[in-house]
Amino acid sequence: MITILGTGQIGQLLLEELLRQYPDQPIQLVNRSGKINKPLPANVSLLAANVTNNLEMEEIAQRSGLIFSCTDVPYQQWSSFYPATAAALAFALRNTNARLVYADNLYSYGNVKGAIMDETMPHIATTKKGRIRAAVLNTLLYSGEDFSKRVAVVKASDFIGPDLQKAIFSTHFFNRLQQNKPIFLSGNLYLAHTFTYTRDFVVALINIGLAPDAFGQLWHAPNAPAISIKEWISHFEKSTGKEARIINLPKPILWLAGRFSKLIHELYELAYQYDYPYLVSHEKYAQRFGKAYTKYDL
Repeated sequence: MITILGTGQIGQLLLEELLRQYPDQPIQLVNRSGKINKPLPANVSLLAANVTNNLEMEEIAQRSGLIFSCTDVPYQQWSSFYPATAAALAFALRNTNARLVYADNLYSYGNVKGAIMDETMPHIATTKKGRIRAAVLNTLLYSGEDFSKRVAVVKASDFIGPDLQKAIFSTHFFNRLQQNKPIFLSGNLYLAHTFTYTRDFVVALINIGLAPDAFGQLWHAPNAPAISIKEWISHFEKSTGKEARIINLPKPILWLAGRFSKLIHELYELAYQYDYPYLVSHEKYAQRFGKAYTKYDL
């Protein structure tokens, strides 16, 4: 049995790709509500469970040969959700033989000031969200416990792809572009910035999850060569025939807005990502699985 924890934008894409590659594979989806807004094939079940609960995660792991963790919650809930989720997963792995592929981001590295990020970098972030992500890695991958040999962590950069709700180029961005409404961004839009195409990411999760030699390690998902956010915006303008009304907010304004918005307050500490080039190496993945990423045509 393959289990997918989380039915958000990555969990559902992962399900689609698994069904495309292995249409008869038994798959169990897990979310808190036990509900999903789409029909599921007969070989896919849906379970309501609390991923922060030790015993519930252990029960799921007992039935699962392979678990993909793709959970997501609002930034404001990270400090309580992710440490508890990591602890529950560690408990479940400690008491079963299940393997875990954990979908992660780059926050644990912190501000590397334009250096190319690779898997050898230390996880020394000073931001709140970066420290939370580093702590998850310490619990699941770097604990020294035997179960860590059955864990693989796959890191993505900022996502790009269709129907994204949480991303720079989200459905909100495209709706405002189509409606000729102002689009608020911040940072230097002319710096090279690595993005991870969502479908490339889920393919990488599957490739790593099915490779016995990929566990006990950290991986970067494959990415197309970095271009600037301004280049992406120009591409979207050409493809839609719309002119983007970009309003670039200075950092002090972003900080002030964060005094009145919890979401903007959480985003402010990530603003460093747009002060320097944001560059990611996936050479380790390419050497093991090939240079498989979606090429953009600008």
